[in-house]
Amino acid sequence: MRLLLTGLPIPSHLLPVLVPLARAAREAGHETAIATGTAMAGELERLGVPVVVLPDVLAPGELGRRPELVDPSLVRRLRNWRPEVSGPLDLPLFHATMTAEFAANVVGAGWRPDVIVRETNAFGGLVAAEVLGVPSAVVDIAPSVPPLVPGLAGRLDVLRQGFGPAPSGAVADRLTAGLLPEPWYPAGLRTPGHRYYRVPEAPVPPPAAGPVVLAAFGSNVRSLLAADSRLTAITVAALGLLGKPAVMALGSDDAVASWTGPRPGNVELAGFVPQRALLAASDVFVTHAGFGSVRESLSAGVPMVAVPLFADQPANAARVHELGAGVRLDAAGLTAEGLAAAVERVLGEPAYRSAAREFRDGVTALPPITDFVRHLEA
Repeated sequence: MRLLLTGLPIPSHLLPVLVPLARAAREAGHETAIATGTAMAGELERLGVPVVVLPDVLAPGELGRRPELVDPSLVRRLRNWRPEVSGPLDLPLFHATMTAEFAANVVGAGWRPDVIVRETNAFGGLVAAEVLGVPSAVVDIAPSVPPLVPGLAGRLDVLRQGFGPAPSGAVADRLTAGLLPEPWYPAGLRTPGHRYYRVPEAPVPPPAAGPVVLAAFGSNVRSLLAADSRLTAITVAALGLLGKPAVMALGSDDAVASWTGPRPGNVELAGFVPQRALLAASDVFVTHAGFGSVRESLSAGVPMVAVPLFADQPANAARVHELGAGVRLDAAGLTAEGLAAAVERVLGEPAYRSAAREFRDGVTALPPITDFVRHLEA
């Protein structure tokens, strides 16, 4: 089997799941490569995974090379985005031109697969599979995204038609690899082709003296915030009000060195942190509710205070709240006192930890994502 995995050139979209899946397929004797943009090609090659480079597929930091692809109103909003004032940022989750270019790059790459497996956001991989006449599957790293794209099925059909005559019927994946147990998925998101897996990760020992509370807003947030945003300072101040051991991940060592905000004695300010290791020693996770962070928190059995900031995060945070594994807090109007009270609530009510631990047990019982290769073979 020739297996082509497709994903946007963003580390969190490729490294946690597609790389181990590619390695497992190669170990099973299948010719396998990952198709993505230039920005991630070197990293994937260093990890020993063959790459099909898609020259027109850009990473978020490369969009300045093609300003015609970026909505000027979005640029203006980004310059002034202070989530503690205006709330979550409305980012587009589908771009027709970029999706069509992704599909065209895959079709024209000269690497003819028997099966295409895409990560959720790589809609161009799905269109390419339809154009090439091969089956496709999806590794669902962002299950809340597709329902948030208005008229997605019709828009994908329009793009497919741009490549010429194609089989009738809607563009669709045959298999879906979910990365949390079935209860995470509302009934409307479950399909006959749904399977559920855990991300295989090497065990990490918890630190000798871990935090009671871990706070982290992901790797992309810092670059999006306006210079005068107080989101991080509010969060650090809230952790200080708790008076309990806490760690705040600022996103880079430079951010720690240049920090001029509050420095409570009980709060350790860090750049990048070993999130999985710290979660193993945490009682509550203050998070932006990116799906990767939610998955890691539930896999560790740690309840959350979710402060969603953009993209699918509000939907993820709402699901955390619905399932009783944490509380959702609005970013607009966020105060240190309000955030501290939410953390205290999650710490004080055992039901939140029980719900998170139930998910942890469910994750542990799932087969590893590497088993997905057998389903693709079938």
